[in-house]
Formats: sequence, structure tokens, C-alpha cells
Amino acid sequence: MRPVSRPTRVALLVVLFALLPFAAVAAHAESDSPDRAGAYWLGPYFAGMRLTYTSPTGTSFAYGDCEQPAGEGGCSVPAQVQNSTSCDRNPLAIDRVPYRVFLLRGGAVAVEYEQTGLDVSTGSQTVTLYTEFELMSAALRDFRRRSEPDPRPLAPPVYPPAALRELKRVTVAKKRYGRIGAIARAIGLPPAEVQVRLQIAELLPPKTLAHVRPPKLSIPALERLRQLAFRTENNLPRAARLRGISVAALRKKIAPVRGLTGYCWPLKGP
Repeated sequence: MRPVSRPTRVALLVVLFALLPFAAVAAHAESDSPDRAGAYWLGPYFAGMRLTYTSPTGTSFAYGDCEQPAGEGGCSVPAQVQNSTSCDRNPLAIDRVPYRVFLLRGGAVAVEYEQTGLDVSTGSQTVTLYTEFELMSAALRDFRRRSEPDPRPLAPPVYPPAALRELKRVTVAKKRYGRIGAIARAIGLPPAEVQVRLQIAELLPPKTLAHVRPPKLSIPALERLRQLAFRTENNLPRAARLRGISVAALRKKIAPVRGLTGYCWPLKGP
């Protein structure tokens, strides 16, 4: 194959970031993401590859180059890192059941999605890593804040209130119903989701959920609110006008699902 010029590689990377899984989520998240120093990355070099792309906000990174297959419109670089807030992106805000959940480097909660990367929730941030399979262990070991010279222990996640309430839902149901199948039937969630949520709850520091109240809304009612929040198209003023209500009234109505939709709208504003 003819060598790809640097301008072409840059163009491909731009296309790639536009087509990444969960790209819509990442785009919203970057407006609320940490500043450049607080964002996590893999350093100026990773696994022998140089940093080849940094987003304008300094919160998304790509490493290495890729060769575009003949007849296809894009390609995937060997390693990518995206930063978002835990309110924008957390395991309960993504409509996909992970197949592995585990603690990482002290207290962070890592959630792995088959063929779609891995999320690490630490503090109020979520770091999403996309790498080739052989590089994931190194990426989990090496990623760090841009302001830190070396990787350090990671703090436990700080999930948004809505996510904590949903974790409380399953822990309370477990005490009452015991088995996964019985919990799932009682609260209206698939057994796989119940199991993952219980696993996440068990990985959080003790007493994290102690003072969290169980949600009052049923799962079907919660899902209806989520769909309403999705339909706001991240433009609360416009959505409020279309519904003939004030922005404040719309915010109040969908407040119970803030942190469960992949986008955290402002709590206050016009």
C-alpha cells in the first residue's frame, strides 16, 4: 500500500474521532470535562507510539497511526483515551451491559464492554480507553493525569445521585428477595443488569450508599423520563418551548434521571 501522508493521517484521525462508539456522549462530555492538566492520558508516548492527536479541549487523545483499508472510509488507531465526567458517562447511563467489572489501582471501578473499550470511573471523572487487546493491560497500568509524571493510585468513583439511587434500588431488593432472578422480577430489570449493579455496589467504599434513599420511581416510569430527557436534544430552552413549559419546570421534571442519560444538563441557567 502507498504510504499515507501526514495530512491524510490527521484527516483520518479526525474522521475516526467523529465515528467512535459513544461519540455523541463524548462530545457532550467534553464541555464539562476536566481542564487539560486534570485530564488523563497515556503520556507523550505509549507502547512505543507517539501521541498523534489531541482534541481542541485537551481531553481526548490518540496514539499511533493507522492504514485505511481499501474501499473503507476510516480506520482505528492502536490506542485512544477519552475523558468525561462521571455524570455524563457511568455504567448506569449506558444502555449496554458490561461483561466485566473490577477494582483498579486502589479504588477506581473499571467496567469493560466487549469490543467497545473500557471505562474507568475515578473521582468525578470517567476515563475511556480504546486499545488493541494486547495493549489494554499496559494502558490500565500507565494512564495518568497530564499533570502527573507517573501513574498513581486512583480514587473511588463519585457517581451522580441518580446513579447512586439506582444502585441502592438493587441492594435494597437483594435484602428482601435474595436471588438475582427474584430481584429482577420484582423491580423490572434484566437479571444481567441486576448482577452488574450489585457488583458495582459491592466495589464502592463502605457506607457509600448508607444515606442514599431508594428511588421512588418504578423502572418503567424512570425509563419514560429518560426518553423525555433524550428528546430534549440537549437544548433545554428549545425543548421547553416546544412543550409549552418553562425551562425550570422541564429541569425539575427530568431531574430524577440526570446522570442516567449520557448527558448532564446544567442544574441552573436560562
